[in-house]
Amino acid sequence: MTRLLDARTSQNASTAGSMNGVGLTANQNVLIGQIGLATAGSVGAIRVQLSGVATFFVFSGGFITLTLFAVRGTEATDPIVSSNRIQLNPGATTPTNTFTLYLVGSDYNPESTGELIYSLFVHSTINVNRIGPESFNGTAYSD
Repeated sequence: MTRLLDARTSQNASTAGSMNGVGLTANQNVLIGQIGLATAGSVGAIRVQLSGVATFFVFSGGFITLTLFAVRGTEATDPIVSSNRIQLNPGATTPTNTFTLYLVGSDYNPESTGELIYSLFVHSTINVNRIGPESFNGTAYSD
């Protein structure tokens, strides 16, 4: 029977526009969420489900790539568990400059010493504003 081990949320902004335009500098990996999932007492394979969301305002046209990615660990260089990317040309192909990026992923049977740390990062190829909502969620299960 499946057993819930832990569930956590890292919440920066609950509603649209609530971050009031926090700047995101081009070509930098920026930490926007981090959770620690307790896995002590797990039996069999651990399974982790992750989800995240971030919304951006892009000032001007031009080609842009926005990437949202989750790692097992605390650094952007740790193993990537899940990622999502959008490439667009604001103004040329869309009627708005507001873009929401979602992440849904899973991690199967990670090694654990009692706690698994997951971090959510965002990367943009040009300067944009983070406007919200912005959150990161994780749930760990075992057999």
